[in-house]
Amino acid sequence: MNFLSIQSKDGASARIASQGAHLCSWVPAGGTEQLFMSSASAFQDGVAIRGGVPVVFPQFSNQGTLPKHGFARTSEWKLLHSGQTLNGAAEAVYELKENIARLSIWPHVFRAQLRISVAGNSLQLELDIDNTGDTNFSFSAALHTYLAVNNIADASLHGLQGLYYRDTVSGADHCLESDAALRIHGETDRIYGAVPATLELHQPHQTTRIHSTGFADAVVWNPGAGAAKISDLESGGEQRMLCVEAATILRPVSLIPGESWGGSQRLEVIATGN
Repeated sequence: MNFLSIQSKDGASARIASQGAHLCSWVPAGGTEQLFMSSASAFQDGVAIRGGVPVVFPQFSNQGTLPKHGFARTSEWKLLHSGQTLNGAAEAVYELKENIARLSIWPHVFRAQLRISVAGNSLQLELDIDNTGDTNFSFSAALHTYLAVNNIADASLHGLQGLYYRDTVSGADHCLESDAALRIHGETDRIYGAVPATLELHQPHQTTRIHSTGFADAVVWNPGAGAAKISDLESGGEQRMLCVEAATILRPVSLIPGESWGGSQRLEVIATGN
Protein backbone atom coordinates (compact mmCIF):
# COMPACT_ATOMS: atom_id res chain seq x y z
CA MET A 1 0.00 0.00 0.00
CA ASN A 2 1.06 3.56 -0.58
CA PHE A 3 1.07 6.42 1.94
CA LEU A 4 0.45 10.11 1.40
CA SER A 5 1.40 12.92 3.80
CA ILE A 6 -0.33 16.30 3.59
CA GLN A 7 0.31 19.50 5.53
CA SER A 8 -1.68 22.71 5.79
CA LYS A 9 -0.19 26.19 5.61
CA ASP A 10 -0.40 26.49 9.40
CA GLY A 11 1.29 23.13 10.01
CA ALA A 12 -1.59 20.72 10.61
CA SER A 13 -0.78 17.35 9.06
CA ALA A 14 -2.27 14.00 8.11
CA ARG A 15 -0.98 10.69 6.78
CA ILE A 16 -3.21 8.49 4.64
CA ALA A 17 -2.87 4.93 3.33
CA SER A 18 -4.19 4.26 -0.17
CA GLN A 19 -5.68 1.00 1.11
CA GLY A 20 -9.05 2.04 2.47
CA ALA A 21 -8.23 5.75 1.98
CA HIS A 22 -7.33 5.10 5.59
CA LEU A 23 -6.42 8.12 7.72
CA CYS A 24 -3.54 6.90 9.88
CA SER A 25 -2.41 10.11 11.55
CA TRP A 26 -3.76 13.58 12.35
CA VAL A 27 -1.70 16.22 14.12
CA PRO A 28 -3.33 19.65 14.57
CA ALA A 29 -1.21 22.76 14.04
CA GLY A 30 1.18 23.04 16.96
CA GLY A 31 -0.38 19.97 18.58
CA THR A 32 0.16 16.26 19.10
CA GLU A 33 -1.17 13.06 17.53
CA GLN A 34 -4.95 12.76 17.99
CA LEU A 35 -5.57 9.32 16.48
CA PHE A 36 -4.67 5.98 18.04
CA MET A 37 -2.73 3.57 15.85
CA SER A 38 -1.79 0.12 17.09
CA SER A 39 1.93 -0.63 16.83
CA ALA A 40 0.90 -4.25 16.16
CA SER A 41 -1.08 -3.39 13.01
CA ALA A 42 0.25 -5.41 10.08
CA PHE A 43 0.05 -2.77 7.31
CA GLN A 44 -0.27 -5.58 4.76
CA ASP A 45 -2.30 -5.44 1.56
CA GLY A 46 -5.77 -6.84 2.10
CA VAL A 47 -5.49 -6.76 5.90
CA ALA A 48 -7.46 -4.16 7.84
CA ILE A 49 -5.42 -1.48 9.62
CA ARG A 50 -5.96 -1.29 13.40
CA GLY A 51 -6.40 2.36 14.32
CA GLY A 52 -6.80 5.72 12.62
CA VAL A 53 -10.07 6.04 10.71
CA PRO A 54 -11.20 2.94 8.79
CA VAL A 55 -14.03 3.55 6.32
CA VAL A 56 -16.84 1.04 6.93
CA PHE A 57 -18.89 0.35 3.76
CA PRO A 58 -21.21 -1.18 2.63
CA GLN A 59 -21.74 -3.38 5.72
CA PHE A 60 -21.26 -2.74 9.41
CA SER A 61 -19.55 -5.46 11.45
CA ASN A 62 -20.96 -8.93 10.71
CA GLN A 63 -24.47 -7.67 9.93
CA GLY A 64 -24.63 -9.26 6.48
CA THR A 65 -22.86 -11.71 4.17
CA LEU A 66 -19.80 -9.58 3.38
CA PRO A 67 -16.46 -9.62 5.22
CA LYS A 68 -16.61 -7.82 8.57
CA HIS A 69 -17.17 -4.07 8.07
CA GLY A 70 -17.42 -4.54 4.30
CA PHE A 71 -14.74 -4.27 1.65
CA ALA A 72 -13.94 -0.54 1.55
CA ARG A 73 -11.35 -0.62 4.35
CA THR A 74 -9.24 -3.29 2.62
CA SER A 75 -9.66 -2.04 -0.97
CA GLU A 76 -7.19 0.12 -2.85
CA TRP A 77 -8.67 3.59 -3.38
CA LYS A 78 -7.67 5.94 -6.19
CA LEU A 79 -6.16 9.30 -5.23
CA LEU A 80 -7.99 11.99 -7.21
CA HIS A 81 -6.36 15.09 -5.74
CA SER A 82 -4.12 16.30 -2.94
CA GLY A 83 -2.62 19.63 -1.95
CA GLN A 84 -3.50 22.89 -0.26
CA THR A 85 -6.72 24.80 -0.82
CA LEU A 86 -6.91 28.56 -1.34
CA ASN A 87 -7.43 29.09 2.40
CA GLY A 88 -4.34 27.04 3.25
CA ALA A 89 -6.04 23.82 4.38
CA ALA A 90 -4.48 20.53 3.29
CA GLU A 91 -6.78 18.04 1.62
CA ALA A 92 -6.81 14.72 -0.19
CA VAL A 93 -9.67 13.20 -2.16
CA TYR A 94 -9.95 9.46 -2.82
CA GLU A 95 -12.38 7.39 -4.89
CA LEU A 96 -13.56 3.78 -4.88
CA LYS A 97 -15.74 2.11 -7.50
CA GLU A 98 -17.00 -1.37 -8.23
CA ASN A 99 -14.74 -3.91 -9.91
CA ILE A 100 -15.13 -7.54 -10.88
CA ALA A 101 -13.99 -8.82 -7.48
CA ARG A 102 -16.34 -6.53 -5.56
CA LEU A 103 -19.25 -7.20 -7.92
CA SER A 104 -18.86 -10.89 -7.19
CA ILE A 105 -19.71 -10.36 -3.51
CA TRP A 106 -21.84 -7.18 -3.72
CA PRO A 107 -23.48 -6.91 -7.16
CA HIS A 108 -24.02 -3.15 -7.28
CA VAL A 109 -22.45 -0.34 -9.29
CA PHE A 110 -21.39 2.57 -7.10
CA ARG A 111 -18.95 5.40 -6.54
CA ALA A 112 -17.59 6.27 -3.10
CA GLN A 113 -15.55 9.41 -2.45
CA LEU A 114 -13.71 10.38 0.72
CA ARG A 115 -12.41 13.91 1.24
CA ILE A 116 -9.95 14.46 4.09
CA SER A 117 -8.96 17.99 5.07
CA VAL A 118 -6.93 19.41 7.96
CA ALA A 119 -6.20 22.94 9.12
CA GLY A 120 -5.58 24.56 12.48
CA ASN A 121 -7.16 22.48 15.23
CA SER A 122 -9.66 20.64 12.99
CA LEU A 123 -10.04 17.55 10.84
CA GLN A 124 -12.88 17.15 8.34
CA LEU A 125 -13.90 13.81 6.79
CA GLU A 126 -16.59 13.72 4.10
CA LEU A 127 -17.91 10.44 2.70
CA ASP A 128 -20.17 10.45 -0.36
CA ILE A 129 -21.85 7.40 -1.92
CA ASP A 130 -23.41 7.51 -5.40
CA ASN A 131 -25.60 4.85 -7.00
CA THR A 132 -24.18 4.89 -10.52
CA GLY A 133 -25.88 1.66 -11.59
CA ASP A 134 -29.39 0.74 -12.71
CA THR A 135 -30.61 -1.14 -9.62
CA ASN A 136 -31.46 -0.06 -6.07
CA PHE A 137 -29.10 -0.89 -3.21
CA SER A 138 -28.90 -0.44 0.55
CA PHE A 139 -25.84 -0.04 2.73
CA SER A 140 -24.50 0.78 6.16
CA ALA A 141 -21.49 3.02 6.66
CA ALA A 142 -19.28 4.42 9.40
CA LEU A 143 -16.16 6.44 9.97
CA HIS A 144 -14.60 4.13 12.55
CA THR A 145 -12.57 6.83 14.31
CA TYR A 146 -10.00 5.69 16.89
CA LEU A 147 -9.43 8.70 19.14
CA ALA A 148 -6.22 8.73 21.15
CA VAL A 149 -6.59 9.24 24.90
CA ASN A 150 -3.85 9.51 27.51
CA ASN A 151 -5.76 7.24 29.89
CA ILE A 152 -9.23 5.83 29.22
CA ALA A 153 -10.00 6.11 32.96
CA ASP A 154 -9.73 9.91 32.69
CA ALA A 155 -11.87 10.28 29.55
CA SER A 156 -15.60 10.95 29.37
CA LEU A 157 -17.99 11.31 26.44
CA HIS A 158 -20.76 13.90 26.64
CA GLY A 159 -23.98 14.36 24.63
CA LEU A 160 -25.51 10.87 24.74
CA GLN A 161 -27.73 11.18 27.84
CA GLY A 162 -31.35 10.27 27.14
CA LEU A 163 -30.58 8.35 23.95
CA TYR A 164 -31.44 4.71 23.31
CA TYR A 165 -28.72 2.30 22.25
CA ARG A 166 -28.08 -1.29 21.23
CA ASP A 167 -25.61 -3.00 23.56
CA THR A 168 -23.62 -5.37 21.36
CA VAL A 169 -21.74 -6.82 24.34
CA SER A 170 -24.85 -7.96 26.24
CA GLY A 171 -27.13 -8.31 23.21
CA ALA A 172 -29.69 -6.01 24.81
CA ASP A 173 -31.58 -3.53 22.65
CA HIS A 174 -33.43 -0.30 23.41
CA CYS A 175 -31.20 0.51 26.39
CA LEU A 176 -31.47 4.04 27.77
CA GLU A 177 -28.34 6.09 28.42
CA SER A 178 -28.70 7.70 31.85
CA ASP A 179 -25.21 9.17 32.24
CA ALA A 180 -24.49 12.76 31.30
CA ALA A 181 -20.82 11.80 31.14
CA LEU A 182 -20.21 8.31 29.74
CA ARG A 183 -17.11 6.72 31.23
CA ILE A 184 -15.55 3.46 30.10
CA HIS A 185 -15.22 0.83 32.84
CA GLY A 186 -14.77 -2.29 30.73
CA GLU A 187 -15.69 -3.74 27.35
CA THR A 188 -18.07 -1.29 25.66
CA ASP A 189 -19.73 -1.69 22.26
CA ARG A 190 -22.86 0.40 21.76
CA ILE A 191 -24.79 1.78 18.80
CA TYR A 192 -26.65 4.97 19.75
CA GLY A 193 -29.52 6.12 17.54
CA ALA A 194 -30.75 9.63 16.75
CA VAL A 195 -27.55 11.22 18.04
CA PRO A 196 -27.20 15.01 18.31
CA ALA A 197 -24.97 16.79 15.81
CA THR A 198 -22.22 17.36 18.37
CA LEU A 199 -20.62 15.16 21.03
CA GLU A 200 -17.64 16.05 23.22
CA LEU A 201 -14.81 13.88 24.48
CA HIS A 202 -13.36 15.37 27.66
CA GLN A 203 -9.87 14.65 28.93
CA PRO A 204 -7.64 16.55 31.35
CA HIS A 205 -6.49 19.72 29.54
CA GLN A 206 -8.33 18.92 26.29
CA THR A 207 -11.80 18.65 24.79
CA THR A 208 -12.39 17.06 21.40
CA ARG A 209 -15.58 18.29 19.76
CA ILE A 210 -17.08 15.66 17.44
CA HIS A 211 -19.55 17.09 14.94
CA SER A 212 -21.32 14.93 12.37
CA THR A 213 -23.83 15.42 9.58
CA GLY A 214 -25.69 12.82 7.52
CA PHE A 215 -24.95 10.01 9.98
CA ALA A 216 -27.93 9.16 12.21
CA ASP A 217 -26.05 6.94 14.66
CA ALA A 218 -22.88 6.84 16.72
CA VAL A 219 -20.87 3.81 17.80
CA VAL A 220 -18.87 3.89 21.02
CA TRP A 221 -16.34 1.07 21.30
CA ASN A 222 -13.53 0.05 23.58
CA PRO A 223 -12.60 -3.65 23.84
CA GLY A 224 -11.73 -3.56 27.54
CA ALA A 225 -10.50 -6.97 28.68
CA GLY A 226 -11.51 -8.30 25.25
CA ALA A 227 -8.40 -6.61 23.87
CA ALA A 228 -6.45 -9.74 24.75
CA LYS A 229 -8.28 -11.53 21.91
CA ILE A 230 -7.35 -8.90 19.31
CA SER A 231 -4.04 -10.01 17.81
CA ASP A 232 -3.21 -6.72 16.11
CA LEU A 233 -3.89 -4.52 19.14
CA GLU A 234 -0.77 -3.75 21.14
CA SER A 235 -0.67 -4.69 24.81
CA GLY A 236 -2.43 -1.99 26.83
CA GLY A 237 -3.70 -0.28 23.70
CA GLU A 238 -7.27 -0.34 24.99
CA GLN A 239 -6.19 2.08 27.72
CA ARG A 240 -5.12 4.66 25.12
CA MET A 241 -8.02 4.71 22.68
CA LEU A 242 -11.75 5.22 22.35
CA CYS A 243 -13.69 4.73 19.14
CA VAL A 244 -16.43 7.29 18.56
CA GLU A 245 -17.81 6.51 15.14
CA ALA A 246 -20.14 8.56 12.98
CA ALA A 247 -22.38 5.84 11.55
CA THR A 248 -25.59 4.89 9.82
CA ILE A 249 -26.44 1.37 10.94
CA LEU A 250 -29.82 1.00 12.66
CA ARG A 251 -31.63 2.15 9.50
CA PRO A 252 -29.47 1.39 6.44
CA VAL A 253 -29.45 3.91 3.59
CA SER A 254 -31.30 2.96 0.39
CA LEU A 255 -30.37 4.58 -2.91
CA ILE A 256 -32.21 4.35 -6.23
CA PRO A 257 -30.24 4.67 -9.49
CA GLY A 258 -28.76 8.15 -9.79
CA GLU A 259 -29.28 8.96 -6.10
CA SER A 260 -26.52 10.03 -3.69
CA TRP A 261 -25.89 10.12 0.05
CA GLY A 262 -23.32 12.03 2.06
CA GLY A 263 -22.11 12.12 5.64
CA SER A 264 -19.31 13.93 7.44
CA GLN A 265 -17.43 13.99 10.70
CA ARG A 266 -15.52 17.04 11.93
CA LEU A 267 -13.14 16.89 14.88
CA GLU A 268 -11.90 19.97 16.72
CA VAL A 269 -9.35 19.95 19.52
CA ILE A 270 -9.76 22.61 22.21
CA ALA A 271 -7.25 23.15 25.01
CA THR A 272 -8.84 23.48 28.45
CA GLY A 273 -7.52 24.56 31.80
CA ASN A 274 -8.77 21.61 33.86
